Amino acid sequence: MPDKTRWSLAQEYEKNWWDKRSNNIDFEFYKSFASELTEYLNDFLKIDRSTKILEIGSGAGGIVTYLKNSDHRYAVDPLEDFYSSVPEFVNQRDESVQYFKAMGEELPFENDFFDLIIVDNVLDHCDDPPKVMLEAKRVLKPGAVVYFKQNTYHLWGTTVRFLMEKLLIDKGHPHTFTKSNLRKLIDSADFDIVKKNRGGYLETWKKEFASTTLKDKIKAVLFVTRDKVTYLLKLKSNN
Repeated sequence: MPDKTRWSLAQEYEKNWWDKRSNNIDFEFYKSFASELTEYLNDFLKIDRSTKILEIGSGAGGIVTYLKNSDHRYAVDPLEDFYSSVPEFVNQRDESVQYFKAMGEELPFENDFFDLIIVDNVLDHCDDPPKVMLEAKRVLKPGAVVYFKQNTYHLWGTTVRFLMEKLLIDKGHPHTFTKSNLRKLIDSADFDIVKKNRGGYLETWKKEFASTTLKDKIKAVLFVTRDKVTYLLKLKSNN
């Protein structure tokens, strides 16, 4: 069973992270993510006015802020009450986006509703990742796509992070994934990976080793290096 106490601690960590940055954070990074997403989808989906988009775990604004070609944009996050109370966040949002306080495990939408679902580095923050994927499956239209990103770790990195999580050194991420167990989770929710890309462990390690921040240096020395994978998911043809 998922550990609600652990998840609640992670949510408090997430809230504090955003709160400390509320006075100086710029949503331009969401804009670059939106451009990256649009390019990645190029051969599979053209976003237009009728495209129904959901972002699960949108944070203070979300990638949906800058997917302005669509008139049907939705975002869910358990911390939405907090985000919507911070003027610095609200002022950078697009008023056309509909925000909801909700968990990915319990999406407040009907079946077969969305053309595109965004899950960008969210699954490791969730209470019950398999349930999130099943909910995405439920609300996704047949033939529609999920734009999915997640940090993954090799076996050594996963072991070290497991200890960090148990000791609450890393309070913000209740879950850690290898590529193998991530693919199994995706498969168990009846999704196929139709496109994939990765950043690479070595490139990330080089950046962390050259970084001027102590946290990055420690990760490099301990070889707790992440590899960000990007997948485009579709429901299996038998669904």
